Amino acid sequence: MVNIDQNLYAKLEGVHPGGSIKDRAVGQCVYGMLSSGKLMPGGTLACCTSGSAGISLLHVQKLLLQKGIAINVKIFMPKAYLPKDSPKMIAETPGVEVVDVESDNPSADGVPTRRLCPLDGLFVDVLGRMKELALERGWAVLDQHYDVNGMLAHQSTGHELLKQLPSITDVVCTTGTGATAAGLRKFLPARVSVHARPADSGSISGLCDVRRYANFCNTDLLEDYSSSFFDPDVAIEHQMLLASSYGIHTGPSGGAAFALAKIIAKSNSKAQVAFVCADGISTSLKKFREQRLDGEYGWNPSSSRVKMRKVPGTGFDSKRAPHVHSNSFGVPV
Repeated sequence: MVNIDQNLYAKLEGVHPGGSIKDRAVGQCVYGMLSSGKLMPGGTLACCTSGSAGISLLHVQKLLLQKGIAINVKIFMPKAYLPKDSPKMIAETPGVEVVDVESDNPSADGVPTRRLCPLDGLFVDVLGRMKELALERGWAVLDQHYDVNGMLAHQSTGHELLKQLPSITDVVCTTGTGATAAGLRKFLPARVSVHARPADSGSISGLCDVRRYANFCNTDLLEDYSSSFFDPDVAIEHQMLLASSYGIHTGPSGGAAFALAKIIAKSNSKAQVAFVCADGISTSLKKFREQRLDGEYGWNPSSSRVKMRKVPGTGFDSKRAPHVHSNSFGVPV
């Protein structure tokens, strides 16, 4: 956590190995699916994402492989997203193939696959087509918007906030699936107010008006959620301010949270306000992370002893699950 002002703090989630807060939710969702049998070892997991969840899913896939559990991964997104930073990172990740999913076939050599499947249309169109293909081909679907494990993953986020800032009175986050906001509201004490705002779909990458999903995120429990929308221009302005003035690198969603947190902190000098910077990372840790990722996170499934086979039951022992909630750099987030 970084002190921005006298009563304003940034919780940086970019130090996770996958580069964002999505490591928490994606990891817990995948392990939940394996434990319940919705996803079997050797099976295929499909995910529709604007980017960050796909990066986290690739990281979780690699962690599972290291534990002897192999899954295939298919990441769907609109073709229009491909020039953006996170999709470009997915496409450039070792082992990822960009494929025409309509004619895609399983790996001939039996090793786990990681495939990026861009489709024409809006996000909702791609999501619908992915679910159709999953039903036809027997894939499991990582449905972030409705899997309650995504919300439950933020018990650790709430615990960290209270540990790092015991006097916290307010926390600000953004809503994509609503998992962070819902989890913080569930696991933080009532004395801590949770703030968020909706965003017009497509205006700020990864953000939306979560009320459209009618899911586990009850926006009535969030402070003034319905009062206004995040402004994309203000979000970018504050994204740049975080970089230039505080050495914090983040996407527009981090800028949006910062802008709202500033307003709350200014309105009450006695408040202790933290904002969740979903992919935020300091300059020094960003350089360290890039060096470490270059050296340690390659993809080499052929060197693994894992067999791509289905086994009776779930084949998954939750006690063997890698701890993706903690970052790998030995620093508080």
